[in-house]
Amino acid sequence: MGSQRRGFTLIELLVVIAIIAVLIALLLPAVQAAREAARRSQCVNNLKQMGLAMHNYESTGGSLPPGIKGCCWGTWLVFFMPGLEQQSLYNAWNMVGNGGTSEALFRYSGATNITVSSTRVNTYMCPSDGTGTSLTTIGTTIGNTVMKVTSQNYALNFGNLHTVQPASFDFGGTTYAFGGAPFTDLLAPGAGMSSQKVATFASITDGLSNTLAASEVIVGTGSGGQYNAPQDLRGFSWWGSGASFTAWQTPNSSLPDVTETNLYCVYPYQSNPPCTAPTTTLPKLNTARSRHSGGVNALMLDGSVRFIKNSISPVTYRAISTTRGGEVVSADSY
Repeated sequence: MGSQRRGFTLIELLVVIAIIAVLIALLLPAVQAAREAARRSQCVNNLKQMGLAMHNYESTGGSLPPGIKGCCWGTWLVFFMPGLEQQSLYNAWNMVGNGGTSEALFRYSGATNITVSSTRVNTYMCPSDGTGTSLTTIGTTIGNTVMKVTSQNYALNFGNLHTVQPASFDFGGTTYAFGGAPFTDLLAPGAGMSSQKVATFASITDGLSNTLAASEVIVGTGSGGQYNAPQDLRGFSWWGSGASFTAWQTPNSSLPDVTETNLYCVYPYQSNPPCTAPTTTLPKLNTARSRHSGGVNALMLDGSVRFIKNSISPVTYRAISTTRGGEVVSADSY
């Protein structure tokens, strides 16, 4: 008489399923952590590439590139392109626009330049921020093709106060002095920049390794709302107000970014990332933010990349954002 094959009992099957579930629960966080480590490494590499592009520009032209040209006529995104193997995009950008009201064609969204501003450059995108999509309402139709302006995950350092770069800033009964910045508005540098439209490495008296050049920003996720404003300036580095950050607030601060108007912040004011409208006492500013745990990646002017923790002292953070503040900052303080 042949022997009968014995199958799994229900209890044995449940035990096997439970073991598999436990293994998955143990392995999944490790897999997710490995993926984030790879994304963070790519983000660091992006900033290093930007650092090389910045140094190539300075070596060739004798100065750092402009941060922005007014609201709409080009930002650092264009000037970094030759050093990022995007010479064809750089050549396609028409530099004629200088802020004139009759120069709409030469804005980032104008027919002359929309081909460039609607082309995604991967170096400008951090893979950890999955919200990096084109702004849904800003674009131009050429023929039958709707071309949408792209958003980015990096911004340049505009100093220790706010993006207007005043000579000083009164807040909470205290006056804070502007300590200089490596980048400004080529068409209208702030009072704190005097008449300096572009900086040179020689003018960075605080030292290249001690001064921030660029850092991360989270692309805004604005959509709908009472003000019917799907656009969000955070991460919109083609627009003057979105191309920079300042060190007034520490990385990933719970305090809101101050956008140019409340039209660029979903109502009620959104919380991820937080934003609000400007006031007379607190003008516009963007804060360095990322999807990485604990801080943001930051490019220094010497080309190195540091991870700046959320817990950094505000005094230290503002000190490493200035170019001529004269602050003494220990290397182990950030």
